[in-house]
Formats: sequence, C-alpha cells, structure tokens
Amino acid sequence: MSQTDPFLEVQQDLDEARRPRPKHPTGWEPGVDTAAGTLVVEGGETPPKDWAHILWNLGLNPADWQVDETAPVQVRSWDSGEKRHFYYRATVRPTSVHQPDLDELIRDIRRRKPKPPNPVADQRALIVCLSDWQAGKTDHGGVEALVERLLDLHRRLPERVRELAKQGRPVSHLYVIGLGDMVEGCDGHYAQQTYSVQLDARQQRKLVRRMLVKMLADWSRLAPHVVVGAVPGNHGENRRNGKSFTTFEDNGDLEVFEQAGEILAANPEAYAHVRFVIPDGDMTLTLDACGTVVSFAHGHQFGGTGLPVSKARSWWQGKMDAMHRAGDATILTFGHYHHLQVLQNGPRTILGAPSLDGGSRWYEEQGGPTTACGTLTFVCEGGGWRDLAIL
Repeated sequence: MSQTDPFLEVQQDLDEARRPRPKHPTGWEPGVDTAAGTLVVEGGETPPKDWAHILWNLGLNPADWQVDETAPVQVRSWDSGEKRHFYYRATVRPTSVHQPDLDELIRDIRRRKPKPPNPVADQRALIVCLSDWQAGKTDHGGVEALVERLLDLHRRLPERVRELAKQGRPVSHLYVIGLGDMVEGCDGHYAQQTYSVQLDARQQRKLVRRMLVKMLADWSRLAPHVVVGAVPGNHGENRRNGKSFTTFEDNGDLEVFEQAGEILAANPEAYAHVRFVIPDGDMTLTLDACGTVVSFAHGHQFGGTGLPVSKARSWWQGKMDAMHRAGDATILTFGHYHHLQVLQNGPRTILGAPSLDGGSRWYEEQGGPTTACGTLTFVCEGGGWRDLAIL
C-alpha cells in the first residue's frame, strides 16, 4: 500500500481522532513529588522566581519546604498546536535537617531518673549490630511490620543480658553499633524505589530516631558501660541522579545516631555512662571491646565478585596492607547484604549481619532469597568472641 493511499489517509485521521493530544508532555505534568524531591511547573519563557508562592499553591508550607537554588532547573518547551509552552523541573527539599520532635524527645529523656547498673568485676562485652532497618519500605508488611520487629528486639535484648548473668557471665560493656542503611531513602538506589516507600526522608529519620532513643534509654540500664556507634551506609547517602554528591559522612545513618546522642546528653546524670562514637573522615569504626578489637563497616564499599564474605575478605586484606586501623581487628562485622554470614580465617573472623527490614521484592525478582529478619549479637571476652545469637 502506498503512502498516498486514500484508505491509509482516512485511517490516520481516525487514529488521530482516537488519540487526543495530551495537555502536558509525558513526565512533565505539573505537580510536586516530595518523595522524589521534584517539582514541575508550567511557566513563561524564563524560570519562575517566586518558588515559595508556587510551593504554597501546591499544598506545601514554605516554612517546611524549599526549592534547592543550588541545583539546576531543567526546562522543556512544548508545542501544543496552539502555542509554545514552557515547563520547569526543580529540586525540592525540607528547609532544615532539624526535626520538630527533638524537643519532645529531650523533654522525655530529662524526666528519666538515674539508675546506674551494678559494677561487674569481669570484662565482658555484648555487641549488638543494628543493621539495614531501611525504615520506610513497603515490602513484606512495610513500616508496621518493621516497628513490630523493632519492639520485639527492644524486649529481647534485656532477656539475653539476663540469661548471660544467670550463666555467671554478666555483661560489663554493651556495644550498640549501627551498621548502616537505617533509613531507606527515596530515590536513586534501585528501580521503582520512589514508588515503593511509605515514608518520605524526614519521616524515615524521625521513626529511626525515636526507636533508637527508646531502645538506648532502656538498654543503658543493662551494663555499667555503654558504647554507641555507627557507620554510614549507601541508603543514607544524599544522592542526586542516583549518585552521592556530598561527603561520605553526610549521611542519614550517622545523623540519626548523632541526634540520639544529643538527646541523651540532655540528662547527663542518667546517661553519663553512655558514650557515642561517630566516625568523621572514615567509613569504618574500629573499637577495642574488652580486649577484642572489632571493626565495623557497612559493606557497600567492598568490591570484587563472589560471595559477600569473599568480598569482605579481599577488602579487609587491603586494609591490613595499608596498615589501616580496620586491618588491626580480630573481627570484621558488616551489613549491606541482609543475610547472616560467618567466615573464620585463622585467628580472624568475618561476620555478616542479617537485616531487620522485611526483604526486598526488587532483589527477590532478580533471583535473590527472601531475608530472614534478625539482629546479630555476640559476646567478646578474653581476646576472642563467642555466643553468637540472632535476636
């Protein structure tokens, strides 16, 4: 059939009648998506200047949200057939990293009465690895199921400490370490992420912060000495177009622990025995836990191929060669891979922590197994480790 066939011309006319021209170009529909951090508006030939007024018209309070003036504003022109339209896409973000619930949490902490634990003669540390909560995901029960697991952990850890005491091995030091990915983030980590979160970035950090403060306030009574630390994960990064664009330490995983530390510091009489260790200038944390040197990393920095413990082993060997403090450790503990993994290599041990999130459909659709939720705990004493348990 030729291009000038009358029947074809009639058919094309019918197709045009059935497919009305959209009012806006696809992907440039005016509106705001706070989870993705984007705002699209139709305007004139020059970008808008009164972003606060636009935010207000879109239902956002300019006191809480603002357009990032440092980020580029994308522009697209579109011919509707009647005239040329101009569309602008800007980056929108909360006005401040300080959350409004901090004052309330500080008031609660100040009301706590001091009740220091009894001193313990033997030096024995219980290590608790808080790994990959990824608060805000919808997968497998979403936020509600995660909160139930967190409350269960909150209850079970004191039971573990009491059980050790019954065995004649009371805990003198409690180490609570965040292994990263405490928050889920909203964009740039995997396909469909923006559309598979229940909470925006601010709500995610608020949930994690509240749970941390609740846990630490109660767990601080379990041992005479409490050390709280954290390392940055990939989901806590500030990302643009799928890439981290600030510093390694500009990370939500560290932010929530720092804020928890500031909250507990409001009552020094009750929490003088609680010490926070937040790395600055290093993505790892290496501590002496009652004579056993333990290094903590998230694990997303591990390169190479093969099983995660193999990647961890190669990375750790590099740290030894570089005489980095992590290379001096007897134990390397990491998260990121969401599954329990143990590798003993001579006197050294590599421990991969399971996650407490409900799993990832994105990962499962690629052939990966469903996460067995849990929190890694183990005891350090006498220069070694023992009593690994998943809570």
